[in-house]
Amino acid sequence: MNAPFSRRDCMKLMCATMASGLLAACAPQQAPTAAPQPTEAPKAEVAATTPPEPVALKGKLVWYAAQAADHLPPFEEQHRMWKEMYPDMQLEEVFVPWGEYTTKMVTMAAGGEPIDVVWLQLGNSVGNSLNAAYWVERDALLDFTPAFDAGAIKKEDYYPGLLNEWLFRDKFWGTPFEVFQESFWYNVDLFTEAGVDLPTPEWAWDDHHNAAKELTKRGADGRVEQFGTMGTTWIDGIYEAGGDPVGADGESLQLDTPEAKMGFEEWFFYTGNGYAPLGDETKTFAGLHTGRVGIQAHGNYMWTTFRQASQDLGFDFGATLMPAGPGPAPKNKAGWVGYNLWSVFKSTKLPDAALEFAIHLGYGKGAEPWAATGRVSPLKRFDLDYYQEVANLSADEKERYASNLNTTFTNMDKGHVRPSHPYFVINDLNWGNIQTIFDDELNKVVIEKSQTLDQAIEIANERAAQAIADAKGG
Repeated sequence: MNAPFSRRDCMKLMCATMASGLLAACAPQQAPTAAPQPTEAPKAEVAATTPPEPVALKGKLVWYAAQAADHLPPFEEQHRMWKEMYPDMQLEEVFVPWGEYTTKMVTMAAGGEPIDVVWLQLGNSVGNSLNAAYWVERDALLDFTPAFDAGAIKKEDYYPGLLNEWLFRDKFWGTPFEVFQESFWYNVDLFTEAGVDLPTPEWAWDDHHNAAKELTKRGADGRVEQFGTMGTTWIDGIYEAGGDPVGADGESLQLDTPEAKMGFEEWFFYTGNGYAPLGDETKTFAGLHTGRVGIQAHGNYMWTTFRQASQDLGFDFGATLMPAGPGPAPKNKAGWVGYNLWSVFKSTKLPDAALEFAIHLGYGKGAEPWAATGRVSPLKRFDLDYYQEVANLSADEKERYASNLNTTFTNMDKGHVRPSHPYFVINDLNWGNIQTIFDDELNKVVIEKSQTLDQAIEIANERAAQAIADAKGG
């Protein structure tokens, strides 16, 4: 757990000059210029240049966000900071678990229940109500572009080029507050014990294969004591093989192509050979944080979980790029990516207050408690030195976190990214429905062992085709 984040800490960090050798390559800073010397303004102009008194905000805002154990401490601090600044403003917290998040949000909106400020995403969950584009297409979100143009949110405070990822239809629809994407995490100690070289950015699929095999350990009774990897998803495999699960029209599938076959086979290499946990095994071998799994491809936000586990269990860890598949660059190393933002519904009765609160959460003082958890922010002020100070990183931990930041920004720079959920929508049929069909048939291969991989792919494609025909009314 992080130490409480005080107002004094916030002020100190906001005023500190922070520079990181690691991130300088991603975001070169301008040379400082001499501060202008103060001059005495003519008395006649004093009244005209004196800023107006700030308007006191009053009323109540409904704050809708995802409920998770690691979210609540920064939310609590963000709420406290807001109340200090605007004591006459009330906040009603509606924090909902991810499993119920989109359903409840749509239900509240349809029923006329107020939601003022909401956590949405871009680049992820395309076609889903979690994605800001879903609401933009329904003319339901406040346009934040004027706030950027007026300087309430300064574009120069973000890493160059990165801010464009939050544009949809050439406009901003909220305050950017996090880049989340898939990293290739590994347990250094397990690699060292097995005498296997650590993963590097140059790794390919074959390197992952060999490491998974070498790091998997079984007892005399044949039961697994340590898994080499959590494996890979068949969706990652398809992209890295040079394919795309969905056609350009967003209504057709490409899951029977040679590239798709390679992606399914890559998934099967780990699950079918016993190098990755399945079914009930995932309860004991849930991931890198158990200390009994060598590799896990997971979000860069897992830093805090892995850090705590490494302290509790005594192991070292790091992150790097996804291993390259046989497809063309840059998608041959692609992992999923998404961009979080705080948005405001147009239906709010307090647009000025809601806008101010969204800016507080993602850009102003309220952005600090969230970034202090180790989440990767697009704001330049949250660099490696910042994380080292607020999280009290040791020298080894600073190196570990540097590998996480470096992976994130290298992926962004090189284009090693793909959508978490491909865009596929036909009336009420979406990508989640298609993925469920394929997962169901693939489980019959590795868990039930009732059919071959080729049979599973063929049957799943037939089921998906029927689902599409039904969705179109055919």
